[in-house]
Amino acid sequence: MSSTKKATPSGIITTETNERVIPASLRADGTLRKERRVRPGFVPQEDIKRYKNKFVAEQNDQEIDRLQSKMSNITISSEESRDSLDSTVITIEQLEATAKKIKALEKKLRQIERIKEKEARGETLLDEEKEKMSKLPQVIEELNTLKGNYSE
Repeated sequence: MSSTKKATPSGIITTETNERVIPASLRADGTLRKERRVRPGFVPQEDIKRYKNKFVAEQNDQEIDRLQSKMSNITISSEESRDSLDSTVITIEQLEATAKKIKALEKKLRQIERIKEKEARGETLLDEEKEKMSKLPQVIEELNTLKGNYSE
């Protein structure tokens, strides 16, 4: 068991006699851990190759290439343009917050629509519902500004 052919990701080596073993190693306290034989046919979890969908990997590579080409086309010519670029950069947190706000406003619009239907049926409205109805123009205006649909 002196010479080895190859080592697997799990550290198992195959000897010249085709015997698979975990080699001897040194513990942290200085004692020697014995070499251990591995059962024939046993494949540890680390040695099992993961399935990779070629189609998905190819799409990811194409997306990366496309983004890299876009990034290479961006050039900043002067200090002025750098300053203007800094002011237009939007962080992911800002985008998430905006998306969350839009979702909440759309929910308010749906609630106001239900209240309108309730009023059309002739049911009496609660004070909170009347207050919500009065905020309809504000909600629509704020939603349009967040979505970028400026109506003039």
